[in-house]
Amino acid sequence: MAHTPDTRTRLVVLTDISSLQTGVGEPDDTQSLVRLLHYANDLEIEGLIATYTKHTDGCNPDMIEHVVRCYAEVRDNLARHDPRYPRAQALLDGVRGGHRDWHEVGPGKDSPGSEWIVAVLERPDPRPVWFTIWGGPHELAQALWRLEQQHSPADFAALLGKGRVYAIGDQDRTGPWIRATYPDLFYLTGRQIYRGIYKDGDPSLVTWEWVEENIHGHGPLGAAYPNYRGGDPWGRVSGIKEGDTPSFLYLLPTGLSDPEQPTWGCWGGRFAGTGPQLEDAQDRYRGQQSERATVNRWRPDFQADFQARLDWGVQPPDAANHAPIAALASDPRPVVRPGAVVPLSAAGSVDPDGDALSYRWWLYPDPGTYAGEVVIEGAEGAEATLIAPAVDAPVVLHLILTVTDHGTPPLRSYRRVVITVDPRA
Repeated sequence: MAHTPDTRTRLVVLTDISSLQTGVGEPDDTQSLVRLLHYANDLEIEGLIATYTKHTDGCNPDMIEHVVRCYAEVRDNLARHDPRYPRAQALLDGVRGGHRDWHEVGPGKDSPGSEWIVAVLERPDPRPVWFTIWGGPHELAQALWRLEQQHSPADFAALLGKGRVYAIGDQDRTGPWIRATYPDLFYLTGRQIYRGIYKDGDPSLVTWEWVEENIHGHGPLGAAYPNYRGGDPWGRVSGIKEGDTPSFLYLLPTGLSDPEQPTWGCWGGRFAGTGPQLEDAQDRYRGQQSERATVNRWRPDFQADFQARLDWGVQPPDAANHAPIAALASDPRPVVRPGAVVPLSAAGSVDPDGDALSYRWWLYPDPGTYAGEVVIEGAEGAEATLIAPAVDAPVVLHLILTVTDHGTPPLRSYRRVVITVDPRA
């Protein structure tokens, strides 16, 4: 039998994890890690690197190992829902620590973490490797420096070309160093996006009570999720913080976007720019315009999805909900003239649990170049049509198909249609 290549996104996480407990240090990295492991079936997690944190004045791979051991206790039940969930040992094999001297790169600054990154990039796997930076990127910086020392310019360029970075801000000076030294590296920097996980939007979905009702009571992995009691520059934060979570929500295969299209927008936010180094964009949503809105607009969807994943850890498949599979049977990239009737079809969309489905076709104006009104006939059906707007110059419209099942909680999947309306077409 022919081997089917793995098409999942490869992922290495760099985390300044510092606490496993409520009220001690900064436990939001542990929150994010618990959520991430519930999605270990959708991503190929090749490394979990503990980087330096000021809260413990060191690196804490033992904390990562603790959370993975909690995952081990629910892994077999998760695998009843999807056999792609890795065994815990496969994750533990990729746990490494970083260097305490997180300011400098060069000779004598290698660490188990940086050496692991070198090994991951050197694997004969053509798929890109995503590095999500939850703290500082020192171990990635050192790995890139080491690779450049060990390889010819052509070979190093090929290895660098496999790298993709989503960084939660610049938490040490090696982030700017990486971008300046390797300007061709695909590098997303979230300056404010990450606060959309917990700030603005629907506050009822990130409260202390929501954690107690929906995360705790779901086996050892849910119990490992520390409720948050702390703050940010605007004041008190209680319940969910998870500032690092957008970095991997961005990679999940929801059908909403493509990681190679950072300007499109998805659960992990939206970015702006024209080169390989991009930063936060802004969305206008429910009366606000901000970088945070590029994430919090999706909060009801990704929180419901997390609820379901928590159920997977403790319930049999017939007692938990699974996301519908949205399908697009019409042209995903039509080029039409103004006034054209654009057919839209979600034929083939199914729900793995047999639940009824609801459909919604809607214009997502922020990533496009047209902010006017559009006419969508049958916008709440599986079959619809869009009337291309009257324009004098080419515009691009991003149309989203949202498919929602009628399970508990209701879950959503998506498809995107990118329509070019060109008077010259």
